[in-house]
Amino acid sequence: MNADIFTAFVTAFATLFIVIDPILVTPIFASLTKGDAPRTRLRIAFLAALYSIGILLFFGFAGNALLHHLGVTMAAFRAAMGVILFIMGFRMFFDPDSETQAKTPGPKASSRDSIAFFPLAIPMLAGPGAIATIMLLMGPGMGVFDKAAALTATALVLAIAILMMAFASRIGDALGRTGMNAITRILGMLLMALSTQYIFDGVRVGIIEQAAQAAALTS
Repeated sequence: MNADIFTAFVTAFATLFIVIDPILVTPIFASLTKGDAPRTRLRIAFLAALYSIGILLFFGFAGNALLHHLGVTMAAFRAAMGVILFIMGFRMFFDPDSETQAKTPGPKASSRDSIAFFPLAIPMLAGPGAIATIMLLMGPGMGVFDKAAALTATALVLAIAILMMAFASRIGDALGRTGMNAITRILGMLLMALSTQYIFDGVRVGIIEQAAQAAALTS
């Protein structure tokens, strides 16, 4: 039994680490929080992780039932999250200073806290891939130990993400404004490509599901 639990934990951890990808989030975090004090960066990182684990817990326990009740398929949800991710990547590519301007003192200063939820928690840390993964790992057919392993793995991956974001300021200091803008544009391009893949996958799977349902009705 202990070996099975360990195997379930390793599988869940490896899958979630790849899907959440805190390595990719780190330079984006550094770009979004450049100019902020270290304590502010750490607070935003903690908030982003707390929001993320709350979102993932919600979808892990109730996501399948909620989407089924609303008549929304996972393919449609994945495509919708892809659209959100594309908008974020578009802004990063064409206007890398926009997030910094939103966090400067003044009427928009409240945006400083909002980046912990968007775009850090959603769609970066708790994006469509992570949500789909946690819903699969904690699905109706999974046992109690499998679900506990998935929850533990989720908490550990997000803890690693906090540590990596805590040291993200060194990246910003080393690269400077020009370097960070260049990195932001490159990451924005990659995010647009990734989000396009999410949309394509959602549409493709949705069409396949609809075709299968139509074939079942006619047979």
